[in-house]
Amino acid sequence: MKLLVSFKRLSITLILFGTLVGCTINSTQPNYDLDSHILMRSAIFTQRELINSLLDDPTGTPSANSATLLNSYCDLVKRKVIYISIDNLPQQCSDLEINHQTLSCAKKFHECTTLCSLRTDSCQSCTTKAKRCLE
Repeated sequence: MKLLVSFKRLSITLILFGTLVGCTINSTQPNYDLDSHILMRSAIFTQRELINSLLDDPTGTPSANSATLLNSYCDLVKRKVIYISIDNLPQQCSDLEINHQTLSCAKKFHECTTLCSLRTDSCQSCTTKAKRCLE
């Protein structure tokens, strides 16, 4: 009988402890964390597309997707996935207002590039979605 009472007390204590720990872990702050696999794939796609846009128009006129790709690029630099010196950092990264929307759009873009083949044009839909997200 004493064993049954102790077991019930232990069970209740564990449930209460688990609830308290769960409540302290549950944050109201948005989480923008991504694993290295997702970030590396996005870095490959982002850099390739930025280079392609420069090769398509050597005068440096920004393409329609440049803002979206630069948002991703600046986010990857901020996350230290892409290493670049301050001297070579695009001005847009310094001017970029970092807020929930830009971080959220960048995260969605990075996740989207994980779902497409980098060897095809199937990731272009990610750029389109991110462009709409940033508007």
